[in-house]
Amino acid sequence: MIRRDWFKRHVEILAQALGVALGLKNKGETSAAAAVIEAAVRSTFGLSGALALGLSLKEFLSLACRGEKPSPELLSTLAELFREWAGLLEKEGRAAEAASALGRAVELSQIAGTKTG
Repeated sequence: MIRRDWFKRHVEILAQALGVALGLKNKGETSAAAAVIEAAVRSTFGLSGALALGLSLKEFLSLACRGEKPSPELLSTLAELFREWAGLLEKEGRAAEAASALGRAVELSQIAGTKTG
């Protein structure tokens, strides 16, 4: 029960950050939107954006989920978060980071059994 609640709370935090980022993106505030996503990753998992994008997916999930197997909802939410982050990074001219974020989104989607748009 505690583990499920922990994952549910993380999904809520990430989904809220994604909503805020999308609102900022729609206003043309790309840098602020990317910063919101990076801040959500940092506050939720204690990992900087550079670590979240630089670690292997296995290492990222191990650190982010504290060794627990992530829930399908968390994986799907993370896939969407990284997909959106990739687009924002691309618009900022940060191509290498954008490619890493998009690759992460695709991998997470495959694990979660969902599709990326």
